[in-house]
Amino acid sequence: MGKVNIKSIAAALHLSPATVSRALNDSYEIKQETKERVLAYAASHNYRPNPFAKHLKTGKTNLIGVVIPFLSSPFFLEFIDELYNAVLPHHYTLIPFQTQNNEKIEKEALDFLVRQHVAGIIISPAHENSNTELLQHIHHHTCPVILFDRIQHGLETYKIGIHNSLETYTATEQLINKGRQKIAFLCGKDIGNTKDRIRGYKNALHNYAIPFREEYVIHTDYQDPTQNIDSELKEVFRRLQTMDNMPDAIVGGTDTLSVKVLGVLAALDLSVPQDVAVIGFTNTNLANYLNPALSTIRQPTQDMARLALELLIKLIDKQQNRADIVYENFMLQATTIYRKSTEG
Repeated sequence: MGKVNIKSIAAALHLSPATVSRALNDSYEIKQETKERVLAYAASHNYRPNPFAKHLKTGKTNLIGVVIPFLSSPFFLEFIDELYNAVLPHHYTLIPFQTQNNEKIEKEALDFLVRQHVAGIIISPAHENSNTELLQHIHHHTCPVILFDRIQHGLETYKIGIHNSLETYTATEQLINKGRQKIAFLCGKDIGNTKDRIRGYKNALHNYAIPFREEYVIHTDYQDPTQNIDSELKEVFRRLQTMDNMPDAIVGGTDTLSVKVLGVLAALDLSVPQDVAVIGFTNTNLANYLNPALSTIRQPTQDMARLALELLIKLIDKQQNRADIVYENFMLQATTIYRKSTEG
């Protein structure tokens, strides 16, 4: 049997190609019974739409670009995985890119996606102001853009994230209530969520009359979660040890740092949680199997992915000028799980 296409489906079902095309695109002009016949035949014969033919006819493809900082981060990997599951019923194909928090690489990815005539883009920006003008131009004149996770960006569009300052406030407060007074905050340098997460940490200290110490906000500069930054972290904490200023608790502000710090503390012969309690952002499913099990702030990644796709398709289908739309920020609820790393 030859390649299945709209014409062959039409011939087999004694329908016109136009009717088959409309049925495959869920047109209101086609009866539900006809749609079901067409979709059943297409599925049983492994029909796959031709994105290039669609583009020639409508100016649109079934491609969606996804631009994220790291493919190796548990959070972003889970987001991509859920997005793949979510796009299947809509007959879209994902084109993922990682930027390694590099604005130049991000620009190259965006330029490539534009050349591929993608129907839309979902992005977690490299930095707060990375490629703002380019993203605005794409969003207003080329295809819709949705922001997720790192939503402190100047682009006016739908944004999906969590209450970062509230989550770090609650985590810091929990440590304070357990008697910890010397609490450090680990964060990635120039990462979009850092300011909000530090603000929550500072507010908790302030509300419990604990002096803020600049040396306890530890910035690390890394371009990839797999990068070896252990030596940098060991040096920072070794210096604090030498000065008899070692923190008794740590809030990890990124996925990567939350996991790495357990190994770093072990290498310095510090026990968790006896010497240092640890809690941090991470979506790794291995948190419960680390030694000790890591207390975590887990972002609702699956909900974020499904909502991002829903909002993007809404914009793809909308005929209104995107510059005139009133956009919302969607702040979803994270889940905090306390395990052995914060006990005691």
